[in-house]
Amino acid sequence: MRLRLLRVLLTGILVAVVAPATAQPLPDSVDRNGDGEIVIACLGDSNTASTWQGVKPGGFEPELGWCEQLLARLEDPRVRILNMGVGGATVSPNIVSDVPADRVFFSGVGQLESVLSTDPVDVVILAFGTNDVLADQNGVPEEIVDNYNRLWRIVRSRGLLGFVIVTPTVFPHPRTGEIRRSLAAIAETNARIDDIFAPRFVLDFELEMGPQHFMDDLHMNAAGQALRASEAHRGVAALGGVTGPRAGVRAVRWSEGHWGLPNPEPEPEPKPAADAARGD
Repeated sequence: MRLRLLRVLLTGILVAVVAPATAQPLPDSVDRNGDGEIVIACLGDSNTASTWQGVKPGGFEPELGWCEQLLARLEDPRVRILNMGVGGATVSPNIVSDVPADRVFFSGVGQLESVLSTDPVDVVILAFGTNDVLADQNGVPEEIVDNYNRLWRIVRSRGLLGFVIVTPTVFPHPRTGEIRRSLAAIAETNARIDDIFAPRFVLDFELEMGPQHFMDDLHMNAAGQALRASEAHRGVAALGGVTGPRAGVRAVRWSEGHWGLPNPEPEPEPKPAADAARGD
């Protein structure tokens, strides 16, 4: 709560005082591998996936998903997005799936491993949580946040930039009145996120959300997606002050289709034997 209130106040100050008239290019430091392209991977569940929402009542076209709107708002020709969102996905390993091998993209680790093995990504947004707190799954906030932390540390260990999101709120189902997620688990999960992660690496996807931003009890409409895009834009646009990976972790670079050390240390030259050095 304290983190969320601080973010609201700071956002208001920034908008009122220093908001530029037009979007500014991202700092070069966001291009983590120096390849001239800034790749942002959006990992998450059905509120990140944008290809199926148009068929639902109150749905929207794919270009109105928050990840796609983020691309449009950045107005930087170097930026490319990867939308890895899959309906039902969790940050915890395969809560929804009973066949993990067949549904690798239904977990945060599966999505992250895929994108890190195939794309020169620079920024990773971990946007899960809604399915982790299924009321009948007894989602444990401590474990949920531990999984977030583990994935975020993998991202940072590669010298990349990563965000986690505040778990979205939910509302009673419009037909049944049921609440299909644990509100207590959402509140505790978000409190733990506030405690563990630095504010600059947290996106508050709950901020300002109300029933008018949803097309049912769980899924956001285009207006809700726009709020998410605004918050994601705020976080990504502020990345200029983050210049390096976590202390003590050596950055890696994308080269020839995989991540590797940026400047491999040369093999030490063998020292001459003592006898040879003396000329014996």
